[in-house]
Amino acid sequence: MQSWFGSSSSSSDNKKKLKEVFEQYGKKSGDEIRLEKKELKAAFEHLGALMPGYKAASALKYIDTDKSGYIKGTELDALVEYAYSSGYYRSNSLF
Repeated sequence: MQSWFGSSSSSSDNKKKLKEVFEQYGKKSGDEIRLEKKELKAAFEHLGALMPGYKAASALKYIDTDKSGYIKGTELDALVEYAYSSGYYRSNSLF
């Protein structure tokens, strides 16, 4: 399967582009990006998730460590790792 970032992209390049996708869907709050379930669902839908609502809820459950109801700050890096480890660096639907 061809990566949507190109077949020669490195892991760090893929993660950087995943982070850009999440930042695109997030809400800016000062210097931070915040992603609530609605934005997470839209981002996972963009990434080609079969059940984006489930992926968004799962991400919040496991990554929102302070239970604020949204992903922000260092949690964004954990979200990128979660998406990458779930295989979202491979898709034909992005870009």
